[in-house]
Amino acid sequence: MTDDEIGERDAAVRDGRCPERLWPLWPLANRGDDLWGLLIEDERIDRFSVYGLFPASYDLVYGDEAVDVSIQYDGRTRGRVAIIGGSLRGDATGIVVKPCQSPGEADIAQIAGDLQLGPSQFLSIEGFLTEEFVRGPFLTDLSAEDASPERMRNIGHALGTALSRLHAAGICYNDATVADPDGRSHTILLPDGGIRIIDFGVALLLRDHPANLTFHDAYNAARTDPMFRLFRQMTSDADSDALGRFVSDYGRRLIRQSVEEIQSRDWRIAEEGASIIAAMYGPLAADALRAGILAGKSENP
Repeated sequence: MTDDEIGERDAAVRDGRCPERLWPLWPLANRGDDLWGLLIEDERIDRFSVYGLFPASYDLVYGDEAVDVSIQYDGRTRGRVAIIGGSLRGDATGIVVKPCQSPGEADIAQIAGDLQLGPSQFLSIEGFLTEEFVRGPFLTDLSAEDASPERMRNIGHALGTALSRLHAAGICYNDATVADPDGRSHTILLPDGGIRIIDFGVALLLRDHPANLTFHDAYNAARTDPMFRLFRQMTSDADSDALGRFVSDYGRRLIRQSVEEIQSRDWRIAEEGASIIAAMYGPLAADALRAGILAGKSENP
């Protein structure tokens, strides 16, 4: 939205024309039909905001066969992430609605979901992903007792296999799959011993590389490179021209690299994560994880 559009909505809230909970839906007030009145009367919007109106969550929030429905919010650099859970027709259901981080994220997330490597993707609206809520602990949520070498090797094997299958589909995951310096992980452990990896906001789709490489692809690739962190330390956040030049130069380097060379960053990032695992759970757990990743990579060249 433009600053003027945001200002118009803020003014409508201030002067009482728009309840605060309906701020995102303010343009509907001028349609000249009964919809705005229905929205004002809708008590569920106060609790679920617009997230209950998404195609995949509507039956869960508004359906007669849904019970014990709740919503919680999460999210860091991505923005607000809504997690809606409950029971629909007797089945436990969880849905995540989150803004896209990059233009290609929806396509990549769909591929990963179809491969059962990431969350299943549901019908959504432009600019947002709607996906299944994957139940299970993150890798870095394991207790020290549960992070046995055997279990870590099995996790590593599943992770190495997952990255290899993404690579075969033309994807570079390009993210902290294992663990980041803050101890967060994008690897969810399933009850059956499998895994799911989440968040494809900086992933790259390289099926037509380098012909379809975009500026945003170059930016996603650059910001997971140690050079980018050094660059940001040396420049002002307001210096957009310097950032644009850096990303353009980085993109030119990517064009000269093969798909395999770009995808190799996934193995580097996995190794960085294993080093963090060593600090959290000890060298035996980290070595077992590394061995499992290598085995999964070798079996799925």
